[in-house]
Amino acid sequence: MKKALSIVLAAGLLLAGTNAFAQISVGAGYSNVTQRIKASGLNKDVTMHGLYAGMDYNIPISENISIAPGLYYEFSNGSADRLLNIGSVSSLLLKGRLEEHYIDIPFKFMFSVPYQGNKFFAFAGPTASIGVSSKIKGDVKLLGFELKGDVLDMYDKNIFEGMDLMLGGGIGADIGKMLRVTLGYNVGMFNRLDLDNNKAESTSESGSGFNVGQLVRDNATINRQQFYVGVAVLF
Repeated sequence: MKKALSIVLAAGLLLAGTNAFAQISVGAGYSNVTQRIKASGLNKDVTMHGLYAGMDYNIPISENISIAPGLYYEFSNGSADRLLNIGSVSSLLLKGRLEEHYIDIPFKFMFSVPYQGNKFFAFAGPTASIGVSSKIKGDVKLLGFELKGDVLDMYDKNIFEGMDLMLGGGIGADIGKMLRVTLGYNVGMFNRLDLDNNKAESTSESGSGFNVGQLVRDNATINRQQFYVGVAVLF
């Protein structure tokens, strides 16, 4: 899967700037992110809300078909209580919020149909999602030990993987020659848990309170899903 991520990045760089009729769109929008957690006897979703901003570079292939590599920055924030309380640790209190930052590189295949001066389109394709930061900020109380306002970095602690490959699609419309509206959905293909670095902990509970060891024994997966809606200006 990570080889596929490299192919997405290479293809976007290769195709950018190769067509004199390419069109740039710059925009921003809202994203609703779900962290879907599955393990033995466990199935739960953690919902987060976020914003994104960036640009697409639309390159026509034919009258109705085009490809659109892009570059976006994404921020999401949500309660981490359900995410943290996965294990069965007694005397454990965790209250906090998960804040995440990503650089997203989509590569869309688009099919469009003009209608009365507007254009309606559908798109699908992969997105390389590169994690910049994933931190839980909050209060931790475990076996009499208490921290207030502690920050747990999910990447530094080797709890989360920093790379993901998302597949998805959506629909949209170009209103006139200036405004684009887009509605889309992506599903992450990679397990967010860094199981390789946590195999050594698979017989004991993580000192962070995340209980990674229990998750490894349960063959747990955490996958990221994203619904988004946005507007862009066409140039």
